[in-house]
Amino acid sequence: MVRQAAVSNTVAAVLMVVLLAAGFAGGYFTAAFTGTGQTEIATKTEYVTVGGTVTQRITITATTTVGQTSGPPLKIGMTISKDGLFAPLTSGYESFNREWLNWVNNVRKGVYVRDLGVRVPVEIIIYDDRSQPDLAIQLYTKLATEDNVHILVSPYSADIGIQLIPTVAEKYRVPMIMAEASTKDMWNKGYKYVVTSMVPYWEDNQNGWSASYFDLQANTKWAKTIAFVGWDITWAIDTYNSGKSLARKAGLEIVYDQLLTPGTTDFSGVIRELRRINPDIVYLAMFGPVNALFIRQAAEAGYSPKEYHVIEYGAGFVKSLGQLSERVTSEIFWTPSFKYYQSDLLVDLMNKAGLSWVDWQWTELRMIIFQMIISAVEEAGKLDREAINTALHNLQIMTVSGPLIIGPQGYGNIGLVAIQIQNGRIQTVWPRNLANATYLHP
Repeated sequence: MVRQAAVSNTVAAVLMVVLLAAGFAGGYFTAAFTGTGQTEIATKTEYVTVGGTVTQRITITATTTVGQTSGPPLKIGMTISKDGLFAPLTSGYESFNREWLNWVNNVRKGVYVRDLGVRVPVEIIIYDDRSQPDLAIQLYTKLATEDNVHILVSPYSADIGIQLIPTVAEKYRVPMIMAEASTKDMWNKGYKYVVTSMVPYWEDNQNGWSASYFDLQANTKWAKTIAFVGWDITWAIDTYNSGKSLARKAGLEIVYDQLLTPGTTDFSGVIRELRRINPDIVYLAMFGPVNALFIRQAAEAGYSPKEYHVIEYGAGFVKSLGQLSERVTSEIFWTPSFKYYQSDLLVDLMNKAGLSWVDWQWTELRMIIFQMIISAVEEAGKLDREAINTALHNLQIMTVSGPLIIGPQGYGNIGLVAIQIQNGRIQTVWPRNLANATYLHP
């Protein structure tokens, strides 16, 4: 979620592209199937033009899950970031995709397509966008026009995602589900080929990103003052502005308010000011690894507020900070305390993928997206982009995070709950009916 100018557009020499598929089209790769429920891996090399002038050599790896399905595959396209700023936040999705593919193709036996009268296999085509906006646009164009996927799943970052809607989804009329990439300006332009499960989190009501957290503060009433620090980027600004309004409604006095240039990693000046002002809560609206960097720099400078609240923690946050992560609060769309549809399956897939819930925040959004895709395709009854898009815009289904209804503008109603890191674990602390632990505060 960084502005394009803040992200390096230097193209890496080699891109790893993973196609996780069932029933991958024969003839493109040379390898023999190994049997039902098994996988085959093959590679090939080709060249793609990135940024209009730079030709890069890429290695494509195809992983095919062989199941008892028939018919042409349902093709899902996406990028993840194996390198760059977003790698600690998204690289684990590759192993999660693999485990979900194994389940959908070999346990569920594919997705039923009414017009074909059969269950078809699912294929996921993934490219590495290296956290670079220009590269992401080129790769999503390739997914839409060359790979001919039926559905696109956005990359991490609203600042990349918002560029993909007019240039790819709307231009080529391919439905795109926004994952960790929703922002206010996506939903006021009349776009027709984009949806998300998330609430309009930029609002200063119960939909707000930190609404659950500030409701918790209004109920506990221990804190009196709060400071806001964030990067000046779309997602963070949406959350930052909503958070300030919600903080006031919760009775908190905002004693410090500073948006920083994207890419800022030296927080010494801000930390000196916070030591002088001494707010009860410091609210950090930056990426997870950057929030961790801020907390560590503050500790090294001898500063520690009564509580940190971060809008994201992500991979390595707890491990890198150790004891400094204790009692840090944040929010999330699902925790193991939820007992909604397929929550046990999500836990099982994460375990098989080797993903710790402490590290892989937002994996639940990927699970919700897969639930959306299955429901939309089976409702559409055909492997047709327009029919699938219509079905996505009319979804009313149960998900791991509860009931999902897609509204007229394309966004959903899945909101966030407040969590706290306690003894190295993520605990749900609010709302009360979903809490599995007591909120710890001074």
